[in-house]
Amino acid sequence: MPGYMELSWLMRFRIMASLAIGVVLLGLLPWNLVKPAADGVFIFLSGSISAGDLLICAVLAFAAGFLSSAICTPYGAQIGIIAAPAGLVVWSLRSAPLSTIFQMAPAVQDRLKACSSLKFEGFLWLSIVICGFLGALLADKIFRRKVIELPDNIKPAVQLPDFAQIAVSVIGTVFIANFLINIMAVNVGYSDSQLAHVTAQPANLQVAFAVFIAFGACGFLAKIFAGSGAFWPAIASVILIYYSAMIYGKNDVLTHLSTSWPANFFVRPVSAVLPVQMVGLGCLGAIWGYWLGVRFHIWRTQQS
Repeated sequence: MPGYMELSWLMRFRIMASLAIGVVLLGLLPWNLVKPAADGVFIFLSGSISAGDLLICAVLAFAAGFLSSAICTPYGAQIGIIAAPAGLVVWSLRSAPLSTIFQMAPAVQDRLKACSSLKFEGFLWLSIVICGFLGALLADKIFRRKVIELPDNIKPAVQLPDFAQIAVSVIGTVFIANFLINIMAVNVGYSDSQLAHVTAQPANLQVAFAVFIAFGACGFLAKIFAGSGAFWPAIASVILIYYSAMIYGKNDVLTHLSTSWPANFFVRPVSAVLPVQMVGLGCLGAIWGYWLGVRFHIWRTQQS
């Protein structure tokens, strides 16, 4: 990549090609295997996705990452990794909102059961993304014939040991992304005497915007202040799913919500985000934010 981070038309083509490969190979090709059940909500607990289907998707994610990386040589390791998350984004945009489940089964126990299952589901979708990452890295190792100089080796604002850098990046992302999503994905809301505030289910595009921007901000901050790679803010997407389910999915909270408000209302907007939305858009956002941080650092250096 050029040191001044101005993207050439060839680089833009590589990025668009990588996204397109992910959309086709992972987002569209296996759709008949993974498409939601009658309620239209893309979640594993719907029972429409088998272990065999997941294995096929993992292979396709690996193939998407590998092919994207090969096409984007010598920058395959940097660009090819966006293919698999792009496929997940297609799935998330074609899904019905999470509230559909609760409207079809509004009982408190049904909602508790669904929330309990959803908090672990992000790890399934993250494993698909990691398969794509591995495919991209393998292709880069095979096809790249020369050492390339990248502009992302920058000195962070705060010098930390490696373990502390990872911890700060992951924990910081969980809390910052939670805060930002709750602001940007807010829909019609009302005051509540017990929960302080409740909000209606946001639309898919609003969720997509909120998650992408939130994780983009986290990827940017992690790079600038901790020197972290995009991988750790991306990993935090599954932890945020678990965190929001633990905080906003407590028995007393869901009992009050189910008995006092319509089924399409949530305690906070982040609890209305599907795991596939959080992981796919979170990973893409973290990668975008990482390179935005690199570009900001170069601009700041040139201005000083």
